[in-house]
Parts: sequence; structure tokens; C-alpha cells
Amino acid sequence: MALGGTAIGVHFWQDILPWDDDVDLGMLRSDYERFIAEAPALLGDDYFVQEWRTEGETPFYWAKVRKRSTLFLESGIEWFDICHGIYVDLLPMDRVPNNSLLRKLHRAEVGWWAGAWTCQPYWERRGQIPRERSLYYQKTLASRAVLALIYRCKGSRKWLWQRLNKALTRYNYRTTLEMVDVVRTSVDLAAYDSVANPVERPFGRLMLPSPRDLEAYLHHHYPVLIKDIPDEQKINHSPLQLSFDTTNGPTYND
Repeated sequence: MALGGTAIGVHFWQDILPWDDDVDLGMLRSDYERFIAEAPALLGDDYFVQEWRTEGETPFYWAKVRKRSTLFLESGIEWFDICHGIYVDLLPMDRVPNNSLLRKLHRAEVGWWAGAWTCQPYWERRGQIPRERSLYYQKTLASRAVLALIYRCKGSRKWLWQRLNKALTRYNYRTTLEMVDVVRTSVDLAAYDSVANPVERPFGRLMLPSPRDLEAYLHHHYPVLIKDIPDEQKINHSPLQLSFDTTNGPTYND
């Protein structure tokens, strides 16, 4: 289903936002894991499901579906030997506590492990990436010391993923919990029923599932919900390099 700016596009424009350059989709955890398992064979050779189990150096803890033979090179990850094609973000949604304090504690736990996961490729390439551009060196000295100890002693990608995934899915067994979220953030909070039973709405030439109670979700995500915003707030990813066809098409530089 549509999330974030994509959901705003569905609500106001029935299309992608005029100033946006990606698509954000969410899935309940069970659907997400099934997608990761089955999609690579179904999507064919033109698309690549980028996730740690298919590309170990990816710094992202969520999946991206990238189009091969294209280029969307983003600042900060240009050093990594990963697929850099144009993409759709695919975000898993997990159950979260009804209590706001418990949600905050859950989010903090996930945030720590997600940070450890994201920073590891930067740590491993610490001799290649300028310090001012490295997410690892943006951490405090104390955090870097703890992370370095983890990376040296325990920090395989699989080990880190197991800790992160355990934190993300901590409450999924509690089927009585009423809310789900992209846990590291606090903005994608939605009623489980609204996500489990989405409504298809126009999105350009497509019909795109979106939360059943779309406006309630959007008001939580964006306290000020308006169709247009000032130009200075129309921020996109601004790729360093962009190409719609790397085989024989032009490459655009930022």
C-alpha cells in the first residue's frame, strides 16, 4: 500500500507528487517476507530486489525494488558496490504497543540496532569514505567505540540483522494490538485493520492500494495536510547521477 509522500499523491493528486522522485510502499510483515522470498523469480531479469539477503553490503534495512540498466546514484552511498538503479522503497510494517510510552521505547530499541546495521558498511570502508561523509563518524565518540567493539567481536551482517529483526518484530505475536508502524519512525502509525484491508485508489494509470482510513493516516503523518507546499519544502533525493538507460541513454549529473 502507499505510504508517505506516495500516499499524499494518491490523496490529492491521484498520481505521484509533481516534485517527488520515488515511490514508498508498505506491507505487513508476513506479506513483506513472502514478497522477498517470491518476487525475485517473478519480477524477471529487468528488476532486482535489493535486500541484505540478496546484496549483503546494502546499508538499508528495508527492501528496494530496483530497475536494472538504470542509474539513481544517491549521495552518501556512492562508495558501495550495490545496484544503484531507479527504485521503489518497500517498507515492512509491524505491530506496535497501544501505549505511547512503550511505542517510544520500542522505537528507541529498533533505532539503536538499525543504526548499528546502517553504519557497519561505513565502518568497513572507513579508509575510503571521507569522515565528514560517513554515517559512522557522525555518531558520538562513545557510540563509535561501542559499535566498533560490536563489529570486531560479533558484527557479521547476519548477526546484526537477527538482532534488528528481533526488535522490529517484537510485538507481532500480540494479535490484539491495534496499531502497526514502520517502527523506526513514528509517522507511519496506522490502524492494523486500515492496513490489512486497504482500498485501491487511482494513482496515474494504476490503481494503488492505500490505507482504508487514508486521511486519518495522513493527518498523523503530516499534521498540516495541504495539497501544495512552499517551493523551498519541495525536497527530493537529488541524485548525483541519473540515467533511465545505462546501456545507451544519457546520464544526467546533479
